[in-house]
Amino acid sequence: MTLTMTLVWLAVGFVSGGLVAWFLALRQHNQSQLQQELTQTRSQLEKYRSDVSNHLETTNELITQLQQNYSKIANHLQQSKMELVEKPMLEKKAEPISYLSSDTANQIRASIHQLDERKPTFSESYEQPKDYAGGASGLLKEGSKKTATAEG
Repeated sequence: MTLTMTLVWLAVGFVSGGLVAWFLALRQHNQSQLQQELTQTRSQLEKYRSDVSNHLETTNELITQLQQNYSKIANHLQQSKMELVEKPMLEKKAEPISYLSSDTANQIRASIHQLDERKPTFSESYEQPKDYAGGASGLLKEGSKKTATAEG
């Protein structure tokens, strides 16, 4: 019987040892999977940070270019205004506008000088506007209140 008991205990030992080894292998496998996921997540985070950094640098460069282009456009408009509008007006003040009739040219010249006169002026007054109604009207009439209370 001792031989049978020894064989039974030996079988139980092998089975329990196999189960323990299987659980340890499963645990090790899960840890390696978690380590791979952690490594993958870290690489994705680094890639995302790099993408955001590149995006911000590109945006900054584009905004700088936009500001430079805006300055160029403003300078171009100023130069064009000087060349096309103000310079010919200074040089040819007495000459009629050749592509319009003389009456139209005279009206345009007269209206150019009147532009400054037509600018609106704003009142410096800080008073509220006055109500020029003669008395109570609409729902505020005394008769309306009496009829409303009589109906209600």
